[in-house]
Amino acid sequence: MNDSKWSDLSTRMSSAVVLLALFSVTLWLGPSGLLGLGFAGAIIMHWEMARMFGLSDRRTQVVMAMAAMGWLPMILFPTVAVNGLILPFVAGFLPVFIAAALTPKQRSVYIGYGIIITAGITAYWYITITLGSFGVLVLAVLVIMSDIGGYVFGRLVGGPKFWPSVSPKKTWSGTLAGWLLAATIGMYFSIYFNYMWTVPVAIIIVLGAQLGDIAESWVKRQVGVKDSSGLIPGHGGLLDRLDGFLGGAIIAGLFLNTYRVL
Repeated sequence: MNDSKWSDLSTRMSSAVVLLALFSVTLWLGPSGLLGLGFAGAIIMHWEMARMFGLSDRRTQVVMAMAAMGWLPMILFPTVAVNGLILPFVAGFLPVFIAAALTPKQRSVYIGYGIIITAGITAYWYITITLGSFGVLVLAVLVIMSDIGGYVFGRLVGGPKFWPSVSPKKTWSGTLAGWLLAATIGMYFSIYFNYMWTVPVAIIIVLGAQLGDIAESWVKRQVGVKDSSGLIPGHGGLLDRLDGFLGGAIIAGLFLNTYRVL
């Protein structure tokens, strides 16, 4: 075994324990705690985005203020437009377009990934309001299983790269392992709750998480940075940790909205 493949494991584990403890507390607090966590996360992710794209400190502060204003309704009026999702989605674009106007480079890339961030946060908000802590927990477990599959099996098995020009560390073995773990979780719901559609849905959610990871990797390559920030030791920044969660949330939110409409 090549020890260099696992050189960051202890640091990643330590940070993961802290993140898991924080997440557990917000789950225990229920929707109010989860929405507060989402609000803080939105501001931090916009801060990281602004820094990645080279905005000055003053302009970054403006973007953070706009993010706070845009996502404040998520806490103050959490059930407003829960069916149409218009208010939070439109408000969430406020910091994206302000930052794109201020950024000195790659405006189209900023807007494109800003759409993903906005859609992901909106989906998280929608899942929290609709399903509460249980829905967020299931989503988080699926995304974590995807990460574990990619990290462990990708290093143990290795093999062909999934998309080497965008994400050189991601392998097909890790990707398939994530799908397998997701299918296992989906099978559990299929057996104990008699939801026959949960296996394919779980796999597609994990695929969304993996594509979210790849999307952020592509953005970082476009702007020439390794990590979104150094906020989380061993993981990089919050965007580096939540890129998959955003992608998975978008898919889960679409399925949930479709299911409720039907």
